[in-house]
Formats: sequence, structure tokens, C-alpha cells
Amino acid sequence: MEDENSPMSAPLSPSKADNIMDQAEDDRRLSIARCQPRRAGVAAQGMNVESCKDYVKPVYAKDSETCAILKGFIDQNANLQVLFGHLDAKGVEDVINAFQEVTFPQGIDIIKQGEEGDCLYILGEGQVDVFVARKGPDGQVAPGDRGAKAITLGPGALFGELALMYSAPRAATVCIASDTCKLWKLEQEPFKMMLVQNTHTQYEMYEGWLSEVDLLKSLNQYELSRLSEMMESVLFDADEEIIRQGEPGDKFFILEDGSCAAYITGVEGERKVKDYVAQGEYFGEIALLNDEPRRATVRATGQGASLLSVSQADFVAVLGPIQDRLKQEIDKYPQYVQFLQ
Repeated sequence: MEDENSPMSAPLSPSKADNIMDQAEDDRRLSIARCQPRRAGVAAQGMNVESCKDYVKPVYAKDSETCAILKGFIDQNANLQVLFGHLDAKGVEDVINAFQEVTFPQGIDIIKQGEEGDCLYILGEGQVDVFVARKGPDGQVAPGDRGAKAITLGPGALFGELALMYSAPRAATVCIASDTCKLWKLEQEPFKMMLVQNTHTQYEMYEGWLSEVDLLKSLNQYELSRLSEMMESVLFDADEEIIRQGEPGDKFFILEDGSCAAYITGVEGERKVKDYVAQGEYFGEIALLNDEPRRATVRATGQGASLLSVSQADFVAVLGPIQDRLKQEIDKYPQYVQFLQ
């Protein structure tokens, strides 16, 4: 019998626990990958957007302290950032609302190795033991064989997240080790539905902003949709340069949050020529057509800025033929002609 004070039975930090769990998961996934096609990640699986529009997001009541704890887990855990890091504040709030508090008595297997996963857990109170069974000479795990105990996890541990990241069988068995355990559970279905809803809403918002850019007004719905999918969110601290006067332009920017300002340096020094404070304001769009030197320097102001960007390289790779069409139609917009002469 193991000593109760041994390292194996002591609660481990979430980061160390994650590393050991990840190794078990990786071993199994590598074995699968050698002989089977790679399974698609949840985010890549096709879902009907129309069926998700009317989906009612689950809301499980929580006090403010619990919400803060869950938000802390999401912000600090690398695997949760893979799942939720792209969401805006409202999206993260929806995820927190969807976590359901559950309790289990000692001895219950809440995850069984080999079964299809449909949820993840964050351990709130108590301890769980993790067992990993190895295959026998016949290449199969013996029925009912839990295998050896790999680790004991304490409060703050995350497990089962690969069920949301990949359609993969459970790589270990997780059993309640303490008299009782309180956990927060997030099921796969609401996660997938909310992911599609949030992504669709974001893309619709991006398309709306893009449709207001003079240079892009001739794009149709499909082209705007493809362009919105290329946009990447970038954060800039206050006073950090976003573009610099005189340097070749290679990206187009839309203000998502915060503020920034444009400055021109001349014989009399630098002067501010424009503030960008409204969500959806844009600059640098001519960079989608050529690498004309920037006419101004733009810096983040106030508390910083969150910007969406599209590079000329990505634009050309996905919507290359449109670039020629936009150049042909440039005379419709006199403010751009000087850049293409």
C-alpha cells in the first residue's frame, strides 16, 4: 500500500498534473496516428450554422467567486487557452455559465479509458486518481483492467479536455479518491454550439466592418466572408507602434477595441493627423494591393488597442484574382489613385 504522504498521492500543481496527463494522452494519440487517419478537431468539424442560431445556451447559477475562479483557470491554463483563448469577453462568460457543478462519492470512475469523451472537468474540491492501462500481447486492454495508478490530482486540475479538442477515446481512467469530490463539468455539445455561434457572430461583425471600407465595397458576400476568416487579432500596448512612416506596407488593420492615432513626421517634426477611436475604423488598406511605403506612423494610445489585421500575402493567396479587379476599379475611389500611379 502506498504511503499517504508519498509524492504519488500528494496533490500536484495543475501545471505538473497537466504535463503527466498530456504524456499519457500523447502516447495514445501517437499510437493511433501511426495506423489511422488523424481525427478532426472539434473546431474543424462541420456544423450547420442554422441549427446553432436558435440554440439556447445553458446557464448554471454560480456566485461571483466561482465565476472568478473559473475565469482564472481559463486565463492561465494552456489547454483551456487553446479552446477558449480566441473568444471575446461575452464568449468567455457564456463558457463559464455552461460549466455545471457536479459531485461524486469515493470510488466512482468518472472517466473510463477507451470510452468516447463528451466533457471535460475542472477539479474544485477533493482528489482523483488517474490510472493508465497498457495493452497486452494481443494488442488489447484486458476488460476491467484499470492499469497502474499514474498520479493523484488535487483542486485546480484539468482533465478530459481532449474530448473537446479532438474526437478521441479517453486515454486514462479517472476515479474519485477522496470521500467526495466537487467538480465543474463542461459538456461537448454546448461547447461546440457556442463555438459555432460565437465564430459566426464574429465573422458577421467583421464582414460588416469590411463592407464599409471603400476599397472593398465591390466585394460580394462570399469574398467578404473569406476575407473575414483571414483576419487575425493583435494586441498593442499604449505607445507601441503599429505601422511606421516610410516602411513598406504589408498589412491592413481594423480597430477592434481601444484607440490609436496616426502621426506624420515632416520638416517641422511629428504631428498628429488622426485619432482612431471607433470600433471598425481602419487604416493601411492600400497594403492589400501593393507595398507602397506608409504615409504615416500609427501608435496605440490610451490603454492600448486590439486590432484585426490581414496581410497582403494572405489576401493574395486566398483572393488573388480580386486584387487585379480592385486595381482596375481604383478610379472609382480618387483617394487611392495616388498610391497606384
